[in-house]
Amino acid sequence: MATTDRQNRLLVAEDWRKIYQAFQQADFKSYDFETLRRTMVAYLKENYPDDFNDFVESSEYVALIDLIAYISQALSFRVDLNARENFLETAERRNSVLRLARLINYNAKRNLPATGLLKIDSISTTQDVADSTGTNLANANIIWNDSANANYREQFTAVLNAANQTGQLFGNPRESGKIGGIDTEVYTLSSNQLDLPIFKFQQSVGGTPRSFEIVPSTITDSDSIFESTPIPGTGLTYTYRSDGSGDSSNNTGFFFLFKQGIMENQEFTVDTATTNYVKSFPTADINNSDVWLYKLDQFGQLAESWTKVPSLSGNNAIYNSLSKAERNTYNVVTKNNDAIDLVFGDGNFSNIPLGSFRTYYRVSDNAKYAIQPADMQGISLTVPYTDANGAQQSLSMSVSLKASVYNSAATESNDAIKEKAAQVYYSQNRMITAEDYQVVPLSASQEIVKVRSVNRSASGISRAKEILDPTGAYSNVNVFAEDGILYREESLQQFTFTFNNRSDIQTTIDTSVEAKLKEAYARQFYYLKYGTKDASTLSATWNSTTTGTNTNTGYFTSGGALVIGDSATSNMKFAKPGALVKFTSPDTRKFLNGILVSSTTNNAEDRAWAKIGAVVLDGANGGIGNLESGVGPVTLNNIVPNGSIISAIIPNLTTTFSATLEADLLDRIAAYEEFGLRYDIDSETWKVITSTNLSTSTVFDLARAGSTAGNNADASWWFKFTNDSNTYTVQYRKLDYIFESESQNKFHYDVEEKIYDYTSGKSVKDTIKILKTNNIVSSGNSVGYPITWQVVDVITEADGFQDNRKVKIGFHDNDDDGVVDNPELFDIFVEPTISESTKFIFQEKYISYDNIERFRPYAATNFVVSKNETDINLNTTTYTDGQLFYFYDSAEDVIKKYSSTTNTLTSTTDYRARKGRSSIDFQYKHHAGQETRIDPSVSNIVDVYLLERTYDNLYRIWLQDGGSRPTVSTADQLRINYSGTLNPLKSMSDQIIYHPVKYKILFGSNADEQLQATFKVVKNPKTNVSDAVIKTRVIAAINEFFALDNWDFGDSFYFTELAAYIHNQLAPDLLTAVIVPNQSGQGFGSLFQLDSAADEIFISGATVDDVSIITALGANQLTASGSVVTSTSTATTNTTTGSAVSGSTTTGSGSTSSSGSSGSGY
Repeated sequence: MATTDRQNRLLVAEDWRKIYQAFQQADFKSYDFETLRRTMVAYLKENYPDDFNDFVESSEYVALIDLIAYISQALSFRVDLNARENFLETAERRNSVLRLARLINYNAKRNLPATGLLKIDSISTTQDVADSTGTNLANANIIWNDSANANYREQFTAVLNAANQTGQLFGNPRESGKIGGIDTEVYTLSSNQLDLPIFKFQQSVGGTPRSFEIVPSTITDSDSIFESTPIPGTGLTYTYRSDGSGDSSNNTGFFFLFKQGIMENQEFTVDTATTNYVKSFPTADINNSDVWLYKLDQFGQLAESWTKVPSLSGNNAIYNSLSKAERNTYNVVTKNNDAIDLVFGDGNFSNIPLGSFRTYYRVSDNAKYAIQPADMQGISLTVPYTDANGAQQSLSMSVSLKASVYNSAATESNDAIKEKAAQVYYSQNRMITAEDYQVVPLSASQEIVKVRSVNRSASGISRAKEILDPTGAYSNVNVFAEDGILYREESLQQFTFTFNNRSDIQTTIDTSVEAKLKEAYARQFYYLKYGTKDASTLSATWNSTTTGTNTNTGYFTSGGALVIGDSATSNMKFAKPGALVKFTSPDTRKFLNGILVSSTTNNAEDRAWAKIGAVVLDGANGGIGNLESGVGPVTLNNIVPNGSIISAIIPNLTTTFSATLEADLLDRIAAYEEFGLRYDIDSETWKVITSTNLSTSTVFDLARAGSTAGNNADASWWFKFTNDSNTYTVQYRKLDYIFESESQNKFHYDVEEKIYDYTSGKSVKDTIKILKTNNIVSSGNSVGYPITWQVVDVITEADGFQDNRKVKIGFHDNDDDGVVDNPELFDIFVEPTISESTKFIFQEKYISYDNIERFRPYAATNFVVSKNETDINLNTTTYTDGQLFYFYDSAEDVIKKYSSTTNTLTSTTDYRARKGRSSIDFQYKHHAGQETRIDPSVSNIVDVYLLERTYDNLYRIWLQDGGSRPTVSTADQLRINYSGTLNPLKSMSDQIIYHPVKYKILFGSNADEQLQATFKVVKNPKTNVSDAVIKTRVIAAINEFFALDNWDFGDSFYFTELAAYIHNQLAPDLLTAVIVPNQSGQGFGSLFQLDSAADEIFISGATVDDVSIITALGANQLTASGSVVTSTSTATTNTTTGSAVSGSTTTGSGSTSSSGSSGSGY
């Protein structure tokens, strides 16, 4: 022990006690120059006060301290920087982020090229090709779906057959299958180029010139159309697609696949076998999808293709557990600037490369952009080919884009890599659990900004059974129920608009006024209010001359041919093109399929309706009847039996404004006049009601229609224009028929989806059939024939809730010829004027699970129904406390509740009444589209909702700058874009259904009418902040609240959350903030909770114009008083006008009709 102590004292420079003491005095948190210098000076003063005491700034020793501090600071910074670059969360250098991501099996995504399909619009060839009529098609321009050329399809295919490779005539494709539920065939042209079968073109997209290539396509072993491997000398391929919706469909016809970018190639030679050989390609902007590798033979020709495998654990070139039989593999590693490395194996699981190789890769624009159909129209493409005789020919085509393309993307950012790498590592590159489906799609493409997946059908369904979707979204539905409720609902809606010039006024007239006349609710209102014109007193019959498919010519006769239209003086003057004519049987027989049959025949009806399609001159040929050609002067768009009696006429409804009227409206609006618009049934034109004649009553009345007395008596207005010298308010009328199932059935209907039966050539509609076994109340007998309605829209309440227990319906048109089968369906079944007190259905208000006030069916037996309150004598009749009364006279129209305590009746808004009927036996048929088919071998149907980054950016730009509203990608386009990446990662028992997600705007002028609002805020009187700054900060807080990261698809909005956030951000400058709806029919609080659909996500459209600074809150500040601004797609709502019953004051009967110059009702 003594020896050790002696040696330590005498021989060792510093023993451990001194070292520990030095460490204790050292400041290890010193990194910057000033702290290091100060720490070293302090250390020297404390430990070496006698040896070092010269700390004058001019001392050379102080200069040495400064130099040490400078070097230490540089070393500290470099050590800290290097340490940060070794962790994915803190790394900043691109190479470090890429390298660290690969450590957890994530290979960063490079840029993605825009990819889509161009449809061939027209075609011509230099070759002599004849069609079936012998016409030589050489140099003839043949247009697809050409209405002027009945043989366009045959000629189109004849030209393509001549240019196809031998054996690939139309109907005998190289490849075929269903892609996204659409029949798809692949054909190859005999193009004679020696290089790759790629054709380049330039196109400007959003003002930026970009290079594109038309590339050969294939569908082999895939759920999408994709580019085939590039092989020089092979022919260019194209696809034929048919979605069953006819040749006019954007998804039916011949298509080429295109990609953005330029294909390049590079050859290299490996002379020595090297394990894990790496070949670098420093070319920038190589896209993420298009890399191919071939080994060359001794002549420099392609000998064999090597297979690209993912750069992931368990499946890469070094260890390949998925494709053990394939040994010629490599993987592509992303480098900085989207350069790449090709990494090869070590000879164990994959072969070591040796010899000459050629790599093809496509260099694409490293940018995110959208391609709209308008950007790619009329692109010319000429393909040289060799005909069957060996001659050289040219195939010229014009191709165009039919659907927006959003699938381009820039290379993944460092932040995106950091976020997705951990998610992919967690999921291990497969989608099994519910969480996998929420995170893995985000890694499929940098274009996907948000995703939500829902398992629609659970696993465990037998594979022996056909898989049906019970919701009706993807499968047909045919159900029977006995709890149907049918009623009509009349309402008065409104919108407001402002304008800066006459162009703005014209846009409003076209998109927000005239467009409403073509809606089903407008025709239904017209038929009900204007009723029919009686023709039964004329004893006129129909003389049928010729018949065809849904066509019948002849003339009306009563002791001779009757003149009609402007030539007539009786009600036959209304028999003009577009008018509906009601026929009855001349005897006891009834109508069925255009003929008269025995009254006991099943499904025979007692009336028939037809629309007048055309009239030659006076409709009577000068009293002669038939024309010289042998056809009748009157054409009906339905077959009517000869001798049928003319009972009534519904005059034509014109759904367009004349140029003269539009010019008049422009002048009146520009001058801020107040006026109304009414329909004149005699002239079949729209006319202006001046402000002195315009009635202030909201009740429609034809009694004083056209009055010019100047006493505001004309209440026949459809549209009422008023203004406050700045903003116009437009009120308009509508009438909806609604069918509801109380508990037994739910309805699925997609307004945007049009189902087409290509076997019959007709559109297929969802229908609700009131069964013939239902009784008619007045007779007690059954109806005798089914009463069929067609579904026309869904019910969307003001908060965005879609009630799938009910749908809007309209009069059915079975053969889709624009003529409703029976416009008296409601009157026949409900008989609203017979025993009127029994023809009401009732609904009660309740609080739903999401704390929103809604209405549900309520038994009519709970009500005492009477026309007037004076009919009830509370003194002579005893009623229980709480007994409900409904008085349906138009002057009252109110529901009241009895109080036994006071022996009085008090009005209540907890219930409402509608003209209609309940307890209906019905059949509901829903037809699903052919775009999506469920694979019967799978058990799980997974709905994947995707929001794309390009759509998100374009939508936000549109909200700020205006222009054309962006549209989402179609489900088919999503499947093409992402199924190639996602489908290999899913379980075999799963099927993915792709859904595009769209934004739902709240509050601003671009929002739906019922969602527009004003934020009223009370500013702190003690603050010096200006009103303008307060408004700007409120909008900034709202935008932050609606940031994309804060919301998911299908979320509910609660104003209490937004109000709390606004207060937090603006306190203490703001005291209170409330939201008040702009639409006058809505009450305060109606926007406190709003729902979005599963394919919607909220976004704010509010601007500073939607914020109002007030001094205090009062009742007058909480009433709707803002401006409701219309957009090009005006929404309709189900709000009624305070009346307890809709339609109780109306007269007449009616229906919808369509087609012809008057427009379509549906």
